[in-house]
Parts: sequence; C-alpha cells; structure tokens
Amino acid sequence: MTRPAGLLAFLAPLALGALVLSSCSSSPSTPTATGSKSHHTSTTTTGNSGSTATTATPSSTLAPVATSGPLQAGSPIALPFSADRVTAAESPDGAVFVAPQDPTNPAPAVAWVVDGNGPAAVAEHVADGIAAMTADTTNFYVATYSNVYAFNRANGNQDGQWSMPTVNAANSSDSNLVALDAVAGVVLVSVTQGDTVRVYRISPSSSARPRLVLQGLSVAIGPDGSIYYEDTTHHLTVRRPNGSTSTGPALADTPNGLGGGVQYLDVVASGTVWVSEPAGQGLDAQYTTYDAATLATIGSYTGSVTNSVVDSAAGPLALEQGGASPSCPQNPQPVPSACVVRVDPHGTLSDAVSVGAAVTLLGPAPAVVTADTSTQQFDLVRLS
Repeated sequence: MTRPAGLLAFLAPLALGALVLSSCSSSPSTPTATGSKSHHTSTTTTGNSGSTATTATPSSTLAPVATSGPLQAGSPIALPFSADRVTAAESPDGAVFVAPQDPTNPAPAVAWVVDGNGPAAVAEHVADGIAAMTADTTNFYVATYSNVYAFNRANGNQDGQWSMPTVNAANSSDSNLVALDAVAGVVLVSVTQGDTVRVYRISPSSSARPRLVLQGLSVAIGPDGSIYYEDTTHHLTVRRPNGSTSTGPALADTPNGLGGGVQYLDVVASGTVWVSEPAGQGLDAQYTTYDAATLATIGSYTGSVTNSVVDSAAGPLALEQGGASPSCPQNPQPVPSACVVRVDPHGTLSDAVSVGAAVTLLGPAPAVVTADTSTQQFDLVRLS
C-alpha cells in the first residue's frame, strides 16, 4: 500500500507547486554552539563520476539552542534555486544540504550547503537528478537512481561511489522512493517498492556494493544505527547494530479502502519511535509512540498527517500545519503557514513559533526550509 503523501496536501496550494520533501535524518549530537559566524573554505575537483565537487569545510558554529521555552527564528538565508520538489539533510555539526529532488531527470543537478549562518554555497554538481542526501562529519552523500556518491567535506574530493540498488519508479507518484541515513559509521540506503522497504548498508571505507540488511513494510532509522521496521506479521521490530532483533507490539493493518487503517513508522527521536495511522479521507491521523529501547507503548494522540517530528538539540520538535491546532493558527494570507512546536511522546504541544510556509524541518540544529513566494525560490531559517 502506498503511504499517504502527508505534507503534499498541506503544500499543494503553494505557488511553487506541489512540494514533496524527502528528509534525511542525522545523528542527534548537539551542534557546536559558540555563536560566531562561520565561513566557507572550498575547493573544486572532478571525481571519476564526472561530478564537480565544491564542498565547504565543516567549520560551522551556531548559536546555543534553547531546550525550553519558544525557539527563536533567525533571518532567512536564501537558497538560490527553484524546484517543484526538495530534498534536504543536516550533518551532525549543523551544515544543511538542500537540492531539487528530481531523480528521473537525466540532467546534471546542483546541491547547495549552508554552513552556520553563512550564505548558501554550491556543495556539489552531480551527474544526474538527486533522490536523497545525508551527511556525517566527514562526508556528504548523494543518491541518484543510478549511484550513491560520497564527497569529502574538507577537500571536496569524491571518496566513494556505489551502484544504487534497483529503483523502479515506473507508474509511481511517490518521489520519496529513496532515503539515506549516515549513522554509526555506515550509510543506510532505504528503497521503497510497492509495500516493501529494503534497507541496504554501505561501508564508506569499502568499495563493496550495498548489502541488503532487511526488508519491512515501513522503516525508521535510529541515531545509533538501529533499524525499526514493521515485519511481515505486522509487528514493530528492531534490528540492532550488532545484528540482534527484538519484536514488539502488533501494528494496525486493516485498510479501510480510503487510505487509512494502516500504521507506518515515521521517525525515531529522543528515545521514542513515532508511528502514524492516517484516518483516510481528510488530514486526521492517530499517532502512537513506543520506547526505542524496549518497544513498549508509551502513548497515543490525534494529530494531522501533515505533522512531522524530528530529533534535535532542543529535544523532539514537530512541524505543524497552520490551523491544525489552537497553538498554531493559520496566518491570514493565501499562502499556507506552519509552526515548529515542542512535542512529547504523549502528543503535548508547546512553545509554538511561526515559521511561514515551511516545507521541511531538520535537526540536530533546528532549521526549516521555507518556500519564498516573493522569489519563487526557497529560504533556510535557523531556530535557536
């Protein structure tokens, strides 16, 4: 069963088109917080893929992040490109990588990086359309439907290239078929095909092809490399980095014919696994949370399919559609608005901050990518 589009319903009215986000998770390490402004030191090389590398050194420094009370939105940082779809990722030190998500386009693509509060700079020129990205403190990783590339963040050199596992995009309206996660010294590649998600592992120091680790009906990656997934018996299961597995409660799998009745793993944040169950017609969804260590149920609450949760240095945060709750009223303007709120495993929302027409929320250093209708492009807004 194809997973509901989520943010698509919220963002469709935007003048920029129907924006669908593929957000890659990062390690939830607290970013460097000295408050000083960063600068870029870049080099340009050409790897054996023919991709031009212009990667900034990972020297970003960011303001301290508040762990209580409302976060403060910083000044928008222009992202100088237009696109119908966007993919974004953040490294553990807070560098944000953003690019158009157009993996079926054979034309070369450009990924951009924002280091600290500096201006956006070209991170890489990639040979064809980008599907997903991730980063660790050493490398920036890019997946197309043909290859996965690793670029050294200090010198821009291409450090690795691996053939992508097969991606079948035919007759699919879901562009989020690929996800990348750089965790615990490896890169996990998730490929969705129909009702199945296959997770492959790449060792950045090896040229060996991606190795299949497991397949499930939905998947969420933990910051320690644990893979949480719905197994074929529709139970919540986890595979730890040492290869051991544990099985938890059963997940709902009673499709109602309207797109509801099925639970999907969403994210692992602050020791909690978030699982959503869309109602079907409309935007309502039921969320259930589980302890990431024991898989025991923590709580459940009602929300919207447009909500998304990320782990961050500020704790778990959610991007909430304007008007979805009293804590986040809709702005009196034609462009949809959103808020970033603190969220706990029982669904309690607090400390909302308006972030305009946000299309994705990132961590560990909280930030949102927003649609800028005045330029028909995008902005990055840091939160602290």
